[in-house]
Amino acid sequence: MESQPSFRRIGAGFCGTVWALMPSDTVLQGDAFKREDGGPGRSLKKEFKMHKIILNAMEQYQKTPPVSIPRCHQFIDPEDAWWTENLEKFPHGYSPCNTIRSDRIPPVGEPTRELLIEKFCPAPLISEIKASDVNRDCLIRLYLGRCRFSSRPKSPFMAFSLRNFPLHLDQMQELEIPPADLLTYSHLMAETLAILHWIGKTDANDVEFVLAPPRNNSKSTVISNCLGEHTLWILDFDCCNDISLDSQGVDQAVRAFVKNDPFYPRPTSSLDLWSAFRLRYIETSNNILEGAADKSLLELPVRFINAVEAAF
Repeated sequence: MESQPSFRRIGAGFCGTVWALMPSDTVLQGDAFKREDGGPGRSLKKEFKMHKIILNAMEQYQKTPPVSIPRCHQFIDPEDAWWTENLEKFPHGYSPCNTIRSDRIPPVGEPTRELLIEKFCPAPLISEIKASDVNRDCLIRLYLGRCRFSSRPKSPFMAFSLRNFPLHLDQMQELEIPPADLLTYSHLMAETLAILHWIGKTDANDVEFVLAPPRNNSKSTVISNCLGEHTLWILDFDCCNDISLDSQGVDQAVRAFVKNDPFYPRPTSSLDLWSAFRLRYIETSNNILEGAADKSLLELPVRFINAVEAAF
């Protein structure tokens, strides 16, 4: 007799937990359900709104989408009839709350997980991590703006997780990811940020970039290297805010860039990657803004880049 489908937690953040429906032992690559059961002051209603704005901005972009973005299907409030059928599929003790149903980003495949474990997992933990169901829910956070803090003393308390695995620039070099691919990642992030700024009119605050397998018939750039076939995905929009297309909006976007996790290249991390990011961001921004009636808008992308460089 087949087991009944039930929700399994596949991730967690400050805003809430993320779940996927699992029939028996099969990992679905269908929908993900993000519950508003995290820290105070975070709003899934806001995330749903910003997610739609950013999806629309990507659709308006006239070229190949630089990144994949989960489609956003449904906002479910605590009174929605959806809970009548689905609450029992969550573990005992869970109650209805604001929830977003969107595409699930496909988890990284086993060969890539094995590579990350063999390369970076402390030896005493390797068997445990390989056998862990939790670590099958692997997405790779791409940190082009930071190397590991190798000067820190090693902690006697070992920990390792493949969930939201942070892959730093020095680790990419250790894996011998081709420099051309690192430049491609930089270009894709730069294009994406330009789209979010000048089409979406958002500050891109606290968005995340992860490497994961492409969806079927992916329209975004697909890269193949030691990490397998993958594309760059963008997620987490609950902290994004609207910006005005003026100096005040640029200042807001700079603050968001500086305080975000180090996904983007930084002037202090790699001159080659930062130069590639800088050039592509300005080119993409100019292409977006060139038809604007107010030609002073063309000054804003360079002002943004100069302010970021001054901040580091």
